[in-house]
Order: sequence, then structure tokens, then C-alpha cells
Amino acid sequence: MKKIINMLLAGLLATNFAACWDGDDIDDLKADSRRHQVVGLQATPGDEEVALSWNMPEGWSPSDFIIRYNDAEANPVVLHTNGAMHHTVTDLVNGTDYVFQVQAIYGSLISNPVEVGGKPTTSRIAVSTLAAEAGDTFVLLTWTKPATTLTSYTLSYFKEDTPEQVETVQIDKDADTYTAENLTNDLNYTFSLVANYAKGPSEPATVKAMPTQAVPFFLDRELAAANQPITFTFNREAYTSATDVQWTFPDGTVREGDVVKQGISSTGEQNVTLSARIGTTTRKWTITVTIREYVIFHTDWAQDGTNYNGFKGACPVFSPDGKTVYNVTFNKVAALYAFDVVSGAEKWRYVPQNNSGSYNMCTVNPVTGDIYYGTTTSGQFYAVTPEGALKWQFKEAGSMQSAAPAVNAAGTEVYICDAAGNVFAIDAASGAKLWSFAAGGKGGGLLVNGNELLVGSASTSFYFLSTENGSELAKVTLPKGVSDISGLAVSNDKKTVYVPLLGGGLSAIDLATRTLKTTLQVAANNLYEPVVAPNGTIFVGSKDSKVYCIDANLTSVLWSHAHLDGTNNAYNYSHPCVDSENRFYISSGQVINSNYIFSADGAVIDKWTFGSSNAQKQMGGNNFNEGVFYAAFIGAANDNGIFAGRYVGGERAATWSGHGGDICGSCCIR
Repeated sequence: MKKIINMLLAGLLATNFAACWDGDDIDDLKADSRRHQVVGLQATPGDEEVALSWNMPEGWSPSDFIIRYNDAEANPVVLHTNGAMHHTVTDLVNGTDYVFQVQAIYGSLISNPVEVGGKPTTSRIAVSTLAAEAGDTFVLLTWTKPATTLTSYTLSYFKEDTPEQVETVQIDKDADTYTAENLTNDLNYTFSLVANYAKGPSEPATVKAMPTQAVPFFLDRELAAANQPITFTFNREAYTSATDVQWTFPDGTVREGDVVKQGISSTGEQNVTLSARIGTTTRKWTITVTIREYVIFHTDWAQDGTNYNGFKGACPVFSPDGKTVYNVTFNKVAALYAFDVVSGAEKWRYVPQNNSGSYNMCTVNPVTGDIYYGTTTSGQFYAVTPEGALKWQFKEAGSMQSAAPAVNAAGTEVYICDAAGNVFAIDAASGAKLWSFAAGGKGGGLLVNGNELLVGSASTSFYFLSTENGSELAKVTLPKGVSDISGLAVSNDKKTVYVPLLGGGLSAIDLATRTLKTTLQVAANNLYEPVVAPNGTIFVGSKDSKVYCIDANLTSVLWSHAHLDGTNNAYNYSHPCVDSENRFYISSGQVINSNYIFSADGAVIDKWTFGSSNAQKQMGGNNFNEGVFYAAFIGAANDNGIFAGRYVGGERAATWSGHGGDICGSCCIR
């Protein structure tokens, strides 16, 4: 009974207080925590609006409610609802985060506020598939209807020489094609199509096209990185009598000829002018290409239970046709990523069901295109198809924090060495074990040489095994074990294998006699995978934060270069590259990242940084193809690692490390 009386009194008090407030003196209201605030406040975002709703506990009857929020310009706004426990706030800006406060009014008193957030989002879906096909004085536009709620389309277009003269056409909501006719040939037109809805137009979809009687030019690519050459070809077959063919580039450079190759340094959309004299008239065409800073620049990696992911002990490799580059992340989620080297876009990612880290370089089968890699968890060695699907999983190996897999020349067998030194030969088609061998230490490098498999491990024993059955053909005793997660290099005459050692030594082993030739103490700490230049010199990075160039006979260090302040680990797990002109390429880490190109005599030809974060340290390998230098970084503390490719020019050398003997990283002498 007492509870009912109190509830009735509360209702009467609320009614009396309501008579004291005229609704215009909100700032004069006094907050009173004894007046119950609203409960169950919810925000439902809409298009330029957010619908708010709430309730009051039984027995509380406010005379009104007020809503406070700041608009997109941070101006305070106050609304009252005339007692309704719901209200739709309109005239909001889509994509903006708003915070709404709702307070209950009890006469001259007001409850404490309750907050809720809401972000309005447009329901006016834009056209995303606009395409253009040009012909003689016309352009055919096609698209896919973005939503059933649209009311019509508006098409606007103009030609490049008169952008102020815009043609506008209204198109029925059910149309999915339109032909713009009576256009001027050999001029670019810009078309913008918007979908109209009850609340207004969508964002425009834009496409460019040039009507022409015959296509005047061809490009090998319309999308390139800064300074990456594009091949421009004049259509001589269509314009047989044309003379004075010239190409004018954005920096003012003029090139003559039917075929020219030119890089463009400025990024964004860039216009190139083609001109040719046809009869007595000089005709001009504008060619639009898109230039981005890097071939690849990516930071979006799968994560699980951590705040970052990146690359460590990894090395990028390529598909057999060179059109796709692969790499594997290391931190808790060992995901395999495939990137298109033309567009720079991620093509796919393979994320294993059982998450684990990885310190294992991926290797591509040069025949089938399948990709192989393992994780730090036992039984997780994978074969993934070029389309990104699991082909098979090999479960007998332990942790693959170890050397890169190797593939024989026929592409029929895969060889791995796990962290415990267990070597396995695996059927590439089925994933079945063919044989195994105990090498006695973590894998440092594998190399296939005809019917032999060379195995270097943390043990001082270096093995020559039969690829047919895994039997031991020979054993070489090294001064120290092979550096972990490293690799081997081969001389230009294919007679010597170079082996990087723990503690900074470099050994040479004769491939014919299977004997140790010599060892040179090069560095103060571990060496990692070396490369052999066309001139025979050897280049290698060390954990002591220096790079070294050594003569082919391992008699002396020709030159060295120290990274920054000599911070340890600057070239940890490094895998450098070399080009046909004996230039060496490598990334360093620790104090931000520094990427170097060295001349044959040790001069720094170029040096640059990917990103500006101290977290972007190098702890893995590089690769180089079609003039593009690829590097991947570890990341840390809310800062994902970077995978980047920069066009630097140069031609990939035929002489490489074992893991770089071909673009697939097959670790196979061919």
C-alpha cells in the first residue's frame, strides 16, 4: 500500500511541476538526481537521421523530455518531444558520429542525462559498375541497378576541351544502358551517373571514354607506380599515312615514334597528349593514366588476440608468370597473402583454421604454381593453390620455424626441414610423405641440385641426400651450424655452394666433390642468405647490422656498410637481391627502416624509407622483379607491418641465392 501511495504522489508532483515550465527556459531547469532518468535509450541510424526511443520506470511520469546534441559544426542543439518517448532527429550529416543526451523534465526540475551514440548512414547506394564502350561519335554506357528504391538516374557529361558545357540527361529507374550520341571523335568525355532516391541523389559514378573512328593508341598498362615505364603504341595499322607522331608527358618531355616507353613521376591521374599529322591536319588525343606512389603498399593483416601483425623470417616470392607476389605474416596468424603486381590489390588471403605464428618463408612450385609454407605449431605445413584454396596439409612435421621449403625442377616433390631437424620429402600432388631424414638441427637452408638435396642445419653437419629415397650421400663438417631461417647461394658456374654460418662465418662447399673448400670469418654475428652477383662477388647481411661484399674465393671482405648507429639485428633474417649490373638491394631495420641500393663497389646509389613509424623494422627478406623492389616489415604496438613494392628500375640478375634462383624461390639449381 505504501508503495502505491508514493507512486501516486510522484505523479501528482510531476503534474504540478509541469505547470511551472513554459518549455522556453531550458537553461533555467535544475538538475535533480532524485528525478528518475530515462531507461532503455536506443538509437537507430537512418539516412541523414537517427531515431531515438526510450522508456520510463513504472510510476514516473515526466511532463516532457529534451534531447541535446552537437550538430556537424559542433553547435549545440536542444529539442523537446512534447512528452513523447521517441523522436527522430533529422538534418544530420551521414557518416558523422553523434552523441545524444536525453533528459526527463519534471516541472522546473530535470533528471540527469542518459547518452547514446549514433552515426547516420546513407541508403542512397551509388552505381558501382559503370562501364563505357566507345565507337564512332558515340559512347555506350552500361551499369547494374544499385537498389530497388531508386526513383531515376541523372547522367551528366562533358568533353575535355569544354568542361563548362555539361550535358544532363534524366534516365528511367529501370534502365541499365544509355547511348550518348553525336559526340566529337578523338576527344575524351567524362560521364557521371547518379542514382536518385526519395532523399536525394547518390554519390556519382564516373567513367571516361573517347569516341573515335579507330583506336589511335594502345597501352600496356593504364595503372602504374611512380617512374614505372608504360609502353605507348600508336595504331599505325589504322593511321597508315600519319607522320610526326609525338607524345607529350606531364613534365613537358616530348618523345617521337610509334612506340615509346616512359615513366611518370607525378602521382594521381596524369594526362599524356598524343599528336600526329594526318593529311594536312594535326590531330591530338588525350590519354589518361593513373600513377600511384608504390606498386604495392598494404597494411591490412589478419589478427587474433594481438594488436598488430607483420612479417618476420619471411621473404616475398612470385607466381611462375610473375604476375602475383606472395608473403606470409608471422604474429599469431600465419596468413598467406597474394597481391596483383599490376594493380597492387590484394587478390586473396588464406588464413589457416588453427591460428599460429610463422617464421617460414613461402615457396612457390614453378610448375604447378602451388604455394608452400609452415607455421610454428606442429603439423601445420600447407600447400595452397594459386586460387587461394587449401590443397593439402602435411601433419608429420614439427614447428616450421626453419628454412624455406624447396621444390625439385619437375615440380613433383617438396622438401622441408622442421625446427627439430627432421627432413621430409612430400609428394607435391597428394601431400603424402615419400621419405624422412634426421639432420639434427633447425633448418638453415635447403637446395635441390639434380638428384641431390643439400641440407644445412644448426648442426655442424651439412648433408647431401638422395632425392629418390633420402639416403645420405655425403656429410660435410662445418666450423659452426648454418644460420637459422636462412638459405644458400650458388656460384655462377654452379660448382660452389656458399653457406652462411652462425657467428658470422661463410663457408664454400664444392658441389662435385662434396667437400669443404674454405671458410672466411666475415662478421661479428650471424650471416643470413647471401646472393652472388654476375661478377662473382658475394653480398650478405649480418645480425651485427652491417652488409658485406666478399670475393668469390672467400679470401677477403671487399667492402662493408654499417646501418645507422649499428643497432643490433638491423639485417636479421635478411635476404638481399642483386641485378644484372651488380647492384645490391637490401632493407635494414631497428631504427625505422632503411632500404638501400649499393653499387658494385659499395657506394649508396639510393636510400629511402617506407612509412615513418619506428615500428616498421625489417626482420625478413626482399625480392626484386621487373624493376620493382619488394620489402615487408614487422610492425608493433598497434602498428601493422607494411608490405610494399617500389619501382626502382634495373633488371633481375640470373645469378641469385638458392631461395632466389628463380622468381618462385624454389631453392632449386636449374
